Amino acid sequence: MMALAKHGDKENARYINSFVHMGERFLDDFFEMNAIIMYRRDRAFSADFHRDSENFRKRTMAVLAYQLQTLNILDFAIYGGIGAFALFLSFGTAQGNLSVVQAIILFVLDADWFIEFRKSGYFIHVMKQLSPTLKHIFAQIDDKNSFSSQKKQRTISNDIPKILEITINNLSIGYDEPLITQLSWSLKIGHLYALSGQSGSGKSTLAKTLMAQQKSLAGEISFSDKKLRFDTNFRHDWLKSAIYLGSEPYLFSGSIIDNLLFASKYDRKELIKIFDKFGLCSFVSSLPDQYDSQVGENGKWLSPGQRQQIAFGRAVAADKNFYIFDEITSNIDHENAGIILRAMKRLAKEKIVLIITHKIEDLKQSDQIAFITGKKAVIGPYESLLKNSPSFKNLINQQLLLLKGNKQDA
Repeated sequence: MMALAKHGDKENARYINSFVHMGERFLDDFFEMNAIIMYRRDRAFSADFHRDSENFRKRTMAVLAYQLQTLNILDFAIYGGIGAFALFLSFGTAQGNLSVVQAIILFVLDADWFIEFRKSGYFIHVMKQLSPTLKHIFAQIDDKNSFSSQKKQRTISNDIPKILEITINNLSIGYDEPLITQLSWSLKIGHLYALSGQSGSGKSTLAKTLMAQQKSLAGEISFSDKKLRFDTNFRHDWLKSAIYLGSEPYLFSGSIIDNLLFASKYDRKELIKIFDKFGLCSFVSSLPDQYDSQVGENGKWLSPGQRQQIAFGRAVAADKNFYIFDEITSNIDHENAGIILRAMKRLAKEKIVLIITHKIEDLKQSDQIAFITGKKAVIGPYESLLKNSPSFKNLINQQLLLLKGNKQDA
């Protein structure tokens, strides 16, 4: 039993580690499903999940086998004891030392004691099985980093066709009724483009259309002499070149560098050099473990601005051709928003970059703005729209009043 118990402790430890790892993987994969699909890591993650689930099944069966062996030994000892005592009583009765009635009474008492002892033995066995689990749980509470999963570096193919221009021609989008009609716009490398408008004007719908997720009502989108389609196969291929990042991205549990290498073709040194060029993630120098610092579940150990920098950096590391950033600086502090805006301008020199925003600073820094008003797009630089579009000027004035009110409250 002692030898089996030592073996059981090892099996329990393996089982617990496998269980915790599977739980982490399920939550990460569930909450970051959009990113997994966006970065085209669904097949790799499916294979990893299958491998880990198979390992968990084996660990579970090993623990069950050990428990059954332990219970069989316990039952053998209990019922063997009852049988041995029955033989002893039979021998005593045959020798005339006990009457049959006395032998029956003693056998019933003995059997009852052994059965109760069996129940106690089961209880002790269950508690012994729980002991390593409880120790492990309390250890996790004491060690906040222990639940973080260390993701292996994953890479993607760098054979991605270069997209130099995206042309939107007489595009109408919406659902039962159009939200935007007859939009014609050309997006090229070397310029930072912005999409703005009042809430509900169709900005997010246009983003979905550009990501091949929402069919257009009329018109077309073309790139590299090809037309954007909306079937599943094309959408999967389109994600080789295009990426969308919203205002509330999800970070995987693990380290900062784990998240940044999530879908990068670069190695650690190359990636850090790129981030230095873009002015990203400089805050890591103040962290004890720097790029190896743990982020916690969905980056809970980082500030909102730091989380958004990592999410933005992860998108940059994916090395796509076309980027859509949807209000990614709207919910973070001014300093981090400035860092990301400067990085977006730097990225726009090499990629096609479209930002969806209502922030004045973002709009001022954009080379060209498509402002949606009355289901139409008014296109031009900031100063031109401010002069020629009353709706755009009204939006800017609303933002200025809001900023003034916030400063007075502060």
